[in-house]
Formats: sequence, structure tokens, C-alpha cells
Amino acid sequence: MSLQIPQTPSLSNSATATPLAEGDRAATPVEEPICNELHPLWAFDVLVSHFEGREPVKAPFDNYRDEYALFVSWHVVKPGRKPALRGCIGSFSPMPLTKGVKDYSLISALRDHRFSPVRASELPTLVSLLTPFTSISDPLDWVPGEHGIHLTFPHPTSPSKTYSATYLPQICPEQGWTKEETVISAIHKSGYRGKVSVGDKVWQSLSVQVYGSVKVEVVWEEYVQWKEERGEAISVTKG
Repeated sequence: MSLQIPQTPSLSNSATATPLAEGDRAATPVEEPICNELHPLWAFDVLVSHFEGREPVKAPFDNYRDEYALFVSWHVVKPGRKPALRGCIGSFSPMPLTKGVKDYSLISALRDHRFSPVRASELPTLVSLLTPFTSISDPLDWVPGEHGIHLTFPHPTSPSKTYSATYLPQICPEQGWTKEETVISAIHKSGYRGKVSVGDKVWQSLSVQVYGSVKVEVVWEEYVQWKEERGEAISVTKG
């Protein structure tokens, strides 16, 4: 299972950062990690508790009240095969981590319509990943190849109309775009057809989040060990 908190939906493998060109700035560093192994461990417990018909243990992380957008993904890992996506759903709207992890651990496992619901017998093959999102004040404060971007902005003359678009971390380097070109392309991808330039009214109205730089992954065996260390039994076993 993996958990990304924007700082993608493609959650299993960390992207390699493209070297910064002269004049580029790296994304503002986070002094303390937004998420650690306790977050995807708890995501596992949320899913296991669903199958066991109990409430999950209390959220074990200190920043449970902090609000972030996030994605939770589940991958199936089998010997000799590459990890296969089993479910991935999240929200770009910030919410308390306890609610976000709890809600989307279940939604991504059971209600991703691209896949059949995860079964209890699959638990020992799962990997969980949490990916968080981080808001940035400068639309160019991110690293190509490492960060995906998600932007929203109001129509310059009709504020009630809102546009949004996202690009995954690999898009910018694959297309050979600069960061400015990537942001402007995302603006047009959102459906906005007006002229856009760096620093204009539309640019200044952008709300931008980055994701992909903070990912924490936990496998089933790590979850089992964590439960044993807590002195808690697991009744769900591989069928």
C-alpha cells in the first residue's frame, strides 16, 4: 500500500529528479516529513479492520489533525511479477489526515471502479502507498520529473467559473517543456482559452499544489510485524 500526501496518482515508484537548470529553484523543503511509515501502516489497519468487523486502532501519528490532500493506492505484489495497481483514489481538497487516510484507504481498495473490490484473501499480497500534496505560493517552485502539479484558478472575468488541471511528474521532462511552459500548458488543458503569460492576472490567481515528492510505502509483512509489536492479533489470513 502506498500513500502520497501532494507533496499521483502514480504512487508505487518514486520519480528520479531531473537536475536543476541554471536559474531553477527546488521546491521549498519541508522541515519535517508530512508522512512516515505510521500513515500507511494505519491505512492497512483501516482496511483489515473493515474485513474483521472492528474499528481501526487510534491513528498512531502525531499530525492527525493536519490537513492535506492525499492519494492512497494499493498494489498487488506476487513473486516474479511487477507490482500491479489494485486501486488508487484520493482528493485534491485538503482534509484532516485521520479522515483522509481512513476514508481513502477504503475507497481506493473497495470503490475504484477500474478494479473489483479488494478481497480479504489478497491482503498478504498488498503494498500500501500514501502520497501527500503540498501547496506552493510560487507556481514555479517545483522540480521537473520529481513533482506533479495540480492547479486551480477562477475565470478572470467570471470568478464563479473555476478551472483545474493536473500533470503527473513525468510529463514536463517527457515533453521537453520548461516549468513555465508546463504551467501554461496545464492552464490551457483546464479548458481556459484565453491568452496567458507569466505574471499576468490569470497567473497571479493560480492555486498550485505539488505531489510526488513524499511517498511512504509499506508491505503486508511490515504491517503484521507492527501489530505484533503492539500486542494486537490479526484474524484475517490468506485464503
